[in-house]
Amino acid sequence: MYFEELKLGVKLQGTVMTVTEAHVVLYGSLIGDLHPMHFNELWCQENTPWKTRIAHGMLTASLACPSIVPVVGDEAATHLSEEFTFKAPVLFGDTINTEIEVIELSPKKKWGLVKMKYISKNQRGEVVLEAISTVGVRYKSKPE
Repeated sequence: MYFEELKLGVKLQGTVMTVTEAHVVLYGSLIGDLHPMHFNELWCQENTPWKTRIAHGMLTASLACPSIVPVVGDEAATHLSEEFTFKAPVLFGDTINTEIEVIELSPKKKWGLVKMKYISKNQRGEVVLEAISTVGVRYKSKPE
């Protein structure tokens, strides 16, 4: 979509993904975060309130971010900022469902700024992530 086609308050279905042990192992290995809360079940049983391994918060955020694709589609767009609040742990096997809402539209000289709110919930309906993303979106026709 182009900036002119976006409407304030529109809500769209984002990504849906079941988080597996493979996601956590690959993500942790890639970024170098091998903390026991992601990799050591016994350590988690003895040292964490949830008593099991959890996904990295930024892995959850990474799974939510592609939710903007329905908003910007194939048009030129770029992420400018992200603000994440992690509300609850994501356990192995949780299915994360993200919805987004356009909460602010700001026309600028070269492109429009679109602020979106993400809400990611697990299969139990618990909010695991809230986020605010600001994206620059191309105009359909150049503004005067």
